[in-house]
Amino acid sequence: MISLLYCGNGKMFDGILISLLSIAKTASEPLDVSILTMDLFGINPLFTPLTEEQGCFMESLLKEKEPRSRLKVYGITELFLSEMKNSPNLNSVYTPYTLLRLFADELPLPEKILYLDADTAAARDIAPVFEVDTGGSPYAGVLDYLGKIFIHPRYINAGVLLLDLEAIRSSGFFQRARQFCAEKKTPFPDQDAINRLAKNKCILPRCYNEQRKMKEDTVIRHFSKSIRWLPFYHTVNIKPWDIEGMHRIYHLYDFDPVLEEYQEALEKWNRNFRKEAFR
Repeated sequence: MISLLYCGNGKMFDGILISLLSIAKTASEPLDVSILTMDLFGINPLFTPLTEEQGCFMESLLKEKEPRSRLKVYGITELFLSEMKNSPNLNSVYTPYTLLRLFADELPLPEKILYLDADTAAARDIAPVFEVDTGGSPYAGVLDYLGKIFIHPRYINAGVLLLDLEAIRSSGFFQRARQFCAEKKTPFPDQDAINRLAKNKCILPRCYNEQRKMKEDTVIRHFSKSIRWLPFYHTVNIKPWDIEGMHRIYHLYDFDPVLEEYQEALEKWNRNFRKEAFR
């Protein structure tokens, strides 16, 4: 099975849905999906968890394509607060949900699992990435397009990470990363932590986390915030669920079949499930 890990709040439902539909469309094996979420409404009214109903709905869509696929939502609010309650990174430009992946070693997850940000989409079968030998490194990832220039030549983007949870557990790597994030405020909290603490890094080919433009060999397109220098300096932050922006700004139509599925699924959710889930 293809083991996948996502993290996020209820607002990430659309992104995770698109990402899963894109992977399921090209997958050669069933999907085993884990989603970590939590309820931090007391910190911010927007920080509400992804619901079990949303998880069940996404699982039903996956099973329509492959009956052996499965999806489980883990609510880990108490676990998170037990270590991060006083973290300076709770007040950051990034939501606390980015830190959830650092708790993967505390859950009954597969020893090898692919973490994906909610703004990723697969252009082809992702199964080959699981054949990568991480060589004892706790994770494998692609160099950050900007970070490798402005931070460090081997600075990894954390949006796509092949996690070796056996190595992570035995070395205490995520435990140390959590302690780092609980005590030190940095611009890119957990991403900085895993980059600073890794003694050796396994670098994946760019095709597994393409952060700029689609190429012929792109496997995973990551729609992360990026810088454009022309015609003047500006940032671009178009996400897959912004279909009009995908067309107008990126001139990207490769994922239109998936986005059509997403729109149909969203209509189904709003019509048949949303009212029950939030009654």
